Order: sequence, then C-alpha cells, then structure tokens
Amino acid sequence: MGTRAFGSSSGILDLSRDIHSLASQAPLSSNTVAFSYCLPSIRGAPGFLSIGAPRPERNVTYTALRSNSALPNTYLVRLDGLGVSDGGPDIPIPAGDALIALRTSFTYLQPETYAALREHFRALMSRYPLAPPMGFLDTCYDLTGLRSIYVPTVTLRFAGGLRLDLDIRQTMYFGRSENPFSMGCLAFTALPAWAFPPGVAVIIGSLAQESTEVLYDVRGEKVWFVPGRCPSRMQPIEL
Repeated sequence: MGTRAFGSSSGILDLSRDIHSLASQAPLSSNTVAFSYCLPSIRGAPGFLSIGAPRPERNVTYTALRSNSALPNTYLVRLDGLGVSDGGPDIPIPAGDALIALRTSFTYLQPETYAALREHFRALMSRYPLAPPMGFLDTCYDLTGLRSIYVPTVTLRFAGGLRLDLDIRQTMYFGRSENPFSMGCLAFTALPAWAFPPGVAVIIGSLAQESTEVLYDVRGEKVWFVPGRCPSRMQPIEL
C-alpha cells in the first residue's frame, strides 16, 4: 500500500505476486483464495474487489499460474488457443504466456494470430458494413440504425481445459459505450513480437475480463474465470 495521493486516490494497493504484497500476505483457508475482482461492463454499475474471496466450487475449472523470471510479479497463464463461434477453427497461440492486464483495455496478439482471428471474425460478420479503423483497431463496423446484431463468440481456451466465452461487450469496443448500435470494433489487435514483454505472446486486456470474476490463488498458483458475476448487458441476438 502506497502513501502518496494520486488525484482522488489515497494510495496504491499492491496485489502483485511480490512476497510483500497484500495478495501474498492475505490470510488463507481451505475455503478462500487471495483475492478476486469483477469489472462491470455497464458504466456506473458496481464491480468489486474481494480480499480473501471464497474459493470456487471444486467442479469449476482453473488454469495454472506460470512463472517467468523476467516478470516475477506479474500474473501469467498459458492460453492454448482461440475459438470463433461453436464449431469454428481453433487458432493456435505461439509459444509464450498470456499476461492478465488491467492497465490496457484491448487484447494484444502476435500478428499471425491476430490475422487468423480477424479473417474468421470478418467472415462471420460479413453482413454488416465495414467502417474505418478506430485508432489501431482495424476490424470495425457501422452498426447504426440496427435493431439487433449478432456478434460471433470468441473463446479463450486456457491450459487445463478452462474456457472463457466472451460476450459482445467483451469482444467489441463501441465508440458510444452505452450503445452497441453505433460504431463498433473488434477489441483485439496486433503487436509485433518484439513489443511483447519477454516470454509473453498474448496480453489479455480489461475488456475481455468484464463481467467475469477473476480469482487468484497466489500460493496455490491457480486462476479461475467465472462469467456473469457483476453487471453486464445481454448480447443482442438476431432472430
């Protein structure tokens, strides 16, 4: 915990893997994990941070935390692949770990991985008109005036069998955040391999984590992603 004030903040809460962090020092029992959080996908809606959070039921799948001597205090997992809608192709991930990030909104992939995801996503979104890029997001659509939309489900497939199916607000970034019937872009983009931290092949941004409780068992080296734990709007479905 820091002591300096930043704007309206009164300090810094250290939840890293450092041995002196709150996450590492939090008292644990067989029924709790170090901490969890849930980021709401609706502006102004409550999310939460829980220290000593209840441990998920035993039938809830987890993925293992991984270690990287170059990034000893970060949370890394193995992402085996990406899926696009049920029955779609599996997009493999290059060798390297996935970094779970909160300081960036979008999910960053290496160029060949992003190109494959973009190709399959665009094919399934071909009914909607393409729009100009929004910053460095280059798979964008003009959805204004529509009453319903269908967005393919992007699935993150982690080592150990854990799957996280992303809904529309985890998959797309909208210029008008409260209105999906506007300009919207795939919230994934490419970074050159040299731009990633050492040993990292994917950066999972905060949008992909919204409405999902992310639970960290720091000492047990496990992470769970449990969907639907804080406010989200349901995906509009085309009938």
